[in-house]
Amino acid sequence: GPDNAYLLLAKTYRELGETDAERAVLDKLASLGSSALPVYLRLMEICLDTEDWKGLATNAERALAVNPLLRSPHRSLARAAEKTKETSRAISSYRALLRMDPQNPAETHFRLSRLLQKEGDLKSARRHVLMALEEAPRFREAHRALLEIIDQMPPDQADGESTDSAAPQPLTEKES
Repeated sequence: GPDNAYLLLAKTYRELGETDAERAVLDKLASLGSSALPVYLRLMEICLDTEDWKGLATNAERALAVNPLLRSPHRSLARAAEKTKETSRAISSYRALLRMDPQNPAETHFRLSRLLQKEGDLKSARRHVLMALEEAPRFREAHRALLEIIDQMPPDQADGESTDSAAPQPLTEKES
Protein backbone atom coordinates (compact mmCIF):
# COMPACT_ATOMS: atom_id res chain seq x y z
CA GLY A 1 0.00 0.00 0.00
CA PRO A 2 0.96 3.66 -0.04
CA ASP A 3 2.40 3.55 3.48
CA ASN A 4 4.59 0.46 3.19
CA ALA A 5 8.05 0.35 4.71
CA TYR A 6 9.84 0.06 1.37
CA LEU A 7 8.53 3.46 0.25
CA LEU A 8 9.58 5.05 3.52
CA LEU A 9 13.01 3.45 3.30
CA ALA A 10 13.44 4.59 -0.33
CA LYS A 11 12.42 8.13 0.64
CA THR A 12 14.94 8.09 3.48
CA TYR A 13 17.75 6.96 1.19
CA ARG A 14 16.76 9.60 -1.36
CA GLU A 15 16.89 12.37 1.22
CA LEU A 16 20.27 11.09 2.42
CA GLY A 17 21.55 11.13 -1.18
CA GLU A 18 22.21 7.39 -1.22
CA THR A 19 20.97 6.70 -4.73
CA ASP A 20 22.31 3.14 -4.98
CA ALA A 21 20.51 2.08 -1.80
CA GLU A 22 17.35 3.88 -2.93
CA ARG A 23 17.47 2.09 -6.25
CA ALA A 24 17.91 -1.30 -4.60
CA VAL A 25 14.84 -0.70 -2.43
CA LEU A 26 12.79 0.58 -5.36
CA ASP A 27 13.82 -2.39 -7.52
CA LYS A 28 12.66 -4.73 -4.75
CA LEU A 29 9.37 -2.84 -4.48
CA ALA A 30 8.89 -2.88 -8.27
CA SER A 31 9.37 -6.64 -8.33
CA LEU A 32 6.64 -7.11 -5.70
CA GLY A 33 3.86 -5.22 -7.48
CA SER A 34 2.78 -4.58 -11.02
CA SER A 35 1.16 -1.18 -10.64
CA ALA A 36 3.64 0.93 -8.69
CA LEU A 37 3.70 3.81 -11.17
CA PRO A 38 5.52 6.32 -8.91
CA VAL A 39 8.18 3.69 -8.25
CA TYR A 40 8.69 3.09 -11.98
CA LEU A 41 8.88 6.83 -12.67
CA ARG A 42 11.51 7.34 -9.96
CA LEU A 43 13.49 4.36 -11.22
CA MET A 44 13.38 5.93 -14.70
CA GLU A 45 14.91 9.13 -13.27
CA ILE A 46 17.67 7.17 -11.54
CA CYS A 47 18.42 5.11 -14.64
CA LEU A 48 18.56 8.23 -16.81
CA ASP A 49 20.97 9.92 -14.40
CA THR A 50 23.22 6.85 -14.29
CA GLU A 51 22.85 6.16 -18.02
CA ASP A 52 21.51 2.67 -17.39
CA TRP A 53 19.71 2.35 -20.71
CA LYS A 54 18.48 -1.20 -20.18
CA GLY A 55 17.02 -0.30 -16.78
CA LEU A 56 15.48 2.84 -18.26
CA ALA A 57 13.76 0.81 -20.98
CA THR A 58 12.53 -1.79 -18.49
CA ASN A 59 11.01 0.77 -16.16
CA ALA A 60 9.55 2.82 -19.02
CA GLU A 61 7.81 -0.32 -20.28
CA ARG A 62 6.52 -1.02 -16.78
CA ALA A 63 5.17 2.53 -16.51
CA LEU A 64 3.54 2.27 -19.95
CA ALA A 65 1.87 -0.97 -18.92
CA VAL A 66 0.21 0.91 -16.07
CA ASN A 67 -0.58 4.13 -17.97
CA PRO A 68 0.21 4.29 -21.71
CA LEU A 69 -0.92 7.92 -21.91
CA LEU A 70 2.05 9.40 -20.05
CA ARG A 71 4.66 11.24 -22.11
CA SER A 72 7.72 10.64 -19.94
CA PRO A 73 7.81 6.84 -20.32
CA HIS A 74 7.53 7.17 -24.12
CA ARG A 75 10.35 9.74 -24.17
CA SER A 76 12.47 7.56 -21.87
CA LEU A 77 11.85 4.43 -23.90
CA ALA A 78 12.79 6.29 -27.09
CA ARG A 79 16.03 7.59 -25.54
CA ALA A 80 16.94 4.15 -24.21
CA ALA A 81 16.23 2.53 -27.57
CA GLU A 82 18.34 5.18 -29.30
CA LYS A 83 21.27 4.52 -26.99
CA THR A 84 21.01 0.73 -27.37
CA LYS A 85 20.78 1.02 -31.18
CA GLU A 86 17.20 -0.31 -31.33
CA THR A 87 16.22 2.09 -34.10
CA SER A 88 12.77 0.73 -34.94
CA ARG A 89 11.77 0.74 -31.26
CA ALA A 90 12.99 4.32 -30.88
CA ILE A 91 11.10 5.40 -34.00
CA SER A 92 7.83 3.93 -32.75
CA SER A 93 8.31 5.55 -29.32
CA TYR A 94 9.01 8.97 -30.82
CA ARG A 95 5.99 8.65 -33.09
CA ALA A 96 3.81 7.81 -30.09
CA LEU A 97 5.27 10.76 -28.21
CA LEU A 98 4.47 13.11 -31.11
CA ARG A 99 0.81 12.10 -30.87
CA MET A 100 0.81 13.25 -27.24
CA ASP A 101 1.84 16.87 -27.79
CA PRO A 102 5.38 16.65 -26.39
CA GLN A 103 6.91 19.46 -24.36
CA ASN A 104 9.61 20.00 -26.97
CA PRO A 105 8.18 19.02 -30.36
CA ALA A 106 11.17 20.44 -32.25
CA GLU A 107 13.59 18.11 -30.49
CA THR A 108 11.24 15.14 -30.87
CA HIS A 109 10.83 15.73 -34.62
CA PHE A 110 14.58 16.22 -34.95
CA ARG A 111 15.46 12.99 -33.15
CA LEU A 112 12.87 11.08 -35.17
CA SER A 113 14.29 12.58 -38.34
CA ARG A 114 17.81 11.42 -37.49
CA LEU A 115 16.57 7.89 -36.82
CA LEU A 116 14.58 7.79 -40.05
CA GLN A 117 17.66 9.01 -41.90
CA LYS A 118 19.67 6.11 -40.45
CA GLU A 119 16.95 3.71 -41.61
CA GLY A 120 17.12 5.16 -45.12
CA ASP A 121 13.66 6.74 -45.11
CA LEU A 122 14.92 10.07 -46.38
CA LYS A 123 11.55 11.43 -47.42
CA SER A 124 10.10 11.01 -43.91
CA ALA A 125 13.36 12.22 -42.38
CA ARG A 126 13.16 15.41 -44.42
CA ARG A 127 9.52 15.89 -43.43
CA HIS A 128 10.28 15.58 -39.72
CA VAL A 129 13.34 17.83 -39.82
CA LEU A 130 11.22 20.45 -41.58
CA MET A 131 8.61 20.09 -38.83
CA ALA A 132 11.39 20.63 -36.28
CA LEU A 133 12.41 23.79 -38.11
CA GLU A 134 8.80 24.92 -38.24
CA GLU A 135 8.72 24.73 -34.43
CA ALA A 136 12.21 26.22 -33.93
CA PRO A 137 13.41 28.12 -37.02
CA ARG A 138 16.86 28.84 -35.54
CA PHE A 139 17.61 25.21 -34.69
CA ARG A 140 21.07 25.08 -36.32
CA GLU A 141 21.56 21.35 -35.90
CA ALA A 142 18.28 20.77 -37.73
CA HIS A 143 19.44 23.04 -40.56
CA ARG A 144 22.61 20.95 -40.88
CA ALA A 145 20.56 17.74 -40.80
CA LEU A 146 18.28 19.04 -43.55
CA LEU A 147 21.28 19.76 -45.77
CA GLU A 148 22.68 16.26 -45.10
CA ILE A 149 19.34 14.65 -45.95
CA ILE A 150 18.98 16.65 -49.16
CA ASP A 151 22.54 15.68 -50.17
CA GLN A 152 21.67 12.00 -49.67
CA MET A 153 18.42 12.15 -51.63
CA PRO A 154 18.27 11.37 -55.34
CA PRO A 155 18.21 14.61 -57.38
CA ASP A 156 14.62 14.09 -58.56
CA GLN A 157 13.36 13.93 -54.93
CA ALA A 158 15.64 16.50 -53.28
CA ASP A 159 13.77 19.47 -54.71
CA GLY A 160 10.56 18.43 -52.96
CA GLU A 161 8.82 17.46 -56.18
CA SER A 162 6.88 14.22 -56.23
CA THR A 163 8.02 11.44 -58.51
CA ASP A 164 4.43 10.22 -58.70
CA SER A 165 3.34 9.97 -62.35
CA ALA A 166 -0.18 11.00 -61.33
CA ALA A 167 1.10 14.36 -60.10
CA PRO A 168 0.22 17.28 -62.37
CA GLN A 169 2.98 18.17 -64.81
CA PRO A 170 3.66 21.70 -66.06
CA LEU A 171 2.18 22.56 -69.43
CA THR A 172 4.46 22.76 -72.44
CA GLU A 173 4.23 25.62 -74.94
CA LYS A 174 2.15 23.52 -77.35
CA GLU A 175 -0.39 22.60 -74.68
CA SER A 176 -0.90 26.14 -73.41
